[in-house]
Amino acid sequence: MSHVVGVDIGTSGIKIGTVDDSGSFVLHKHQPYILHYENGKVEINAEYLWGLVQDLLVETAEEIQRHGGKLESIALSSFCHASVFLDSRGCPLRNGIMYMDKRGENEAEELKSKLSYRDENQIKNRIDPGMTSVVNLMWVKQHEPDIFGNTYYWGHISSYILFRLTGTFVMDWTQASFTGIFSISDYCWSESILKKADLDKEILPSIVNPREQIGVVEDVDTALDGTTVIAGGADTACASLAIGLKPNEMFESAGTSNVLTVCTTDTAELDTRLLNRCHVLENQWLSHGPMSTPGASIDWFYKEFLDDVGDKDKKDILNDYAKGSSPGANGVYFLPYMHGERAPVWDPYAQGVFFGLDLTTTKADMLQAVYEGCAFGLKQIYEIIREKYTVKNISSFSAIGGGAKNTHWGQIKADVLYADISVKEISEAAAYGACLIASRGAGLITSFEEKQIRGNCFHLFEPSAINKTLYEDEYAFFVELYPALQLLFQKRS
Repeated sequence: MSHVVGVDIGTSGIKIGTVDDSGSFVLHKHQPYILHYENGKVEINAEYLWGLVQDLLVETAEEIQRHGGKLESIALSSFCHASVFLDSRGCPLRNGIMYMDKRGENEAEELKSKLSYRDENQIKNRIDPGMTSVVNLMWVKQHEPDIFGNTYYWGHISSYILFRLTGTFVMDWTQASFTGIFSISDYCWSESILKKADLDKEILPSIVNPREQIGVVEDVDTALDGTTVIAGGADTACASLAIGLKPNEMFESAGTSNVLTVCTTDTAELDTRLLNRCHVLENQWLSHGPMSTPGASIDWFYKEFLDDVGDKDKKDILNDYAKGSSPGANGVYFLPYMHGERAPVWDPYAQGVFFGLDLTTTKADMLQAVYEGCAFGLKQIYEIIREKYTVKNISSFSAIGGGAKNTHWGQIKADVLYADISVKEISEAAAYGACLIASRGAGLITSFEEKQIRGNCFHLFEPSAINKTLYEDEYAFFVELYPALQLLFQKRS
């Protein structure tokens, strides 16, 4: 039986999924790993990560072979992004710089000052420290000239993993969209921006279609050697493909971060208050409204304040405990900016804040405020999409991911956005999307539509009219908090 493998590289772990001839998806392996945090810098050990990917792939291939199967192809799904700097042999010269990294503010401002309207219209994205990977390249050139001088290849972590598998250095267009030097309507590097950034195109990877065959595995392990490798794409693009997101549709993905994603066929709709990229599918684009740490904020609160409460499952403790408060959280507000924030405020120096504490405040009120603050941030993104994009029935959308199954939080989001939220029984959408790309790239399927999953409804959250006015008033106050604190955040940076 033929199998394909999807490698999903997330920010905290690696997952390996497979699909066989029957279309059955199995998550085979999961391996956590840690990032390196120091004074606003966030880095990843690319060589260590490759070792984990290699071991997981070999184990999976051997398992497939033991059961009489054959591994046909491999494709990647990867977070976007970590900048990697490689020498002429393809060896990392330093740790990769993550998208959460806060260095490079001066370089970002320098590049922004040089861009024309035409340049901005090419990239359709913000130029920000960390989030725009060319800023990391400029920072290394300025502050680590020896490393820059020895850099033969520069790309994203996905480029490095593909290089280690095949010896070919490429970047798919879903990843390239976040570099700040890529024209997302022309699917090519921007010569104009490269010149203004004073960078040489020679160190850049070749741009490829996510479903392009880039080579076969070479000199890795006998269980893998000879296997076809397909480029794959960024994780949210792969997830969008897996669930069959169509133009003018929107969905939510909820995990460590929380993202609203909308698909469009019109680049004029792309709003730079969101992150914009090419979809896996040609002539379609995705706009993402990413909040950085909603799920992480909830996990943080649980770990610090509720870890010793009872012997129930974590999600049950969270849901039950929050019920000790009420909508409005007894006047407590929470800014969910626990590691800066992307959408909607785009401020690497923003911080988490509880506002409105008094002597009557309980832990339940604080947890309720965390849930509501995360929902209010999501509403700010929702309002941008409502204003700028054509979305079929925006008041009813799907949600996927572990965080979407938190019933208390899900109801709060439905109430705050005043929208129906249908949580889909779809697990590991990014890994499954990579499997679809591996299947299509290797010619095992003729169209993605054959295997896309719309998913059964796990739970439908419907908004409560009772809380509508309350949450409208609470939201209006919430959106005033960040502007009032912005200068203080900058003073502490």
